[in-house]
Amino acid sequence: MKKLIPAFCVFLLAGASAGSQVIDGDPENSGSVSVNYNGGISYKVTIPASVTFKRTEKSLERPLSATDVVLGDCSELNVRVSSKNGFKMINGSGYIEYSMLVNGHEVADSENITVLTVKQGENSNWAVLTFSTEFLGENTGLVGNYSDTLTFTVEVT
Repeated sequence: MKKLIPAFCVFLLAGASAGSQVIDGDPENSGSVSVNYNGGISYKVTIPASVTFKRTEKSLERPLSATDVVLGDCSELNVRVSSKNGFKMINGSGYIEYSMLVNGHEVADSENITVLTVKQGENSNWAVLTFSTEFLGENTGLVGNYSDTLTFTVEVT
């Protein structure tokens, strides 16, 4: 046990001096230390995992949110969405048109539409995305898999 304690003390002393400066005993000597913080921009954007219509559904709601937003000197965070097929679910040569509303407002274009904004000084925002189609319902004769791809892009300006 006696040998373990001195070895442990040497380890503590060696660890304490790691990353340190030594200023010799001359009163004219000095040292300087830089104190920094580099937090950077950070955020968490949560997009829908999937949007899958059932045969009888004409409308679905999915949440979109930005939380834990730290913008630093930037003015805002924008979440944009674009549709690969112009808001059409495609199956070979056939398609099903659908629309997307953001908090009740219809999105008309398929290229980089801003669907959520968080401004400087805010730390979160959310939206409800409503997907709807008139082509599905009780009497639909559509068979097969129809799909589109929505791409969400985050931009900090």
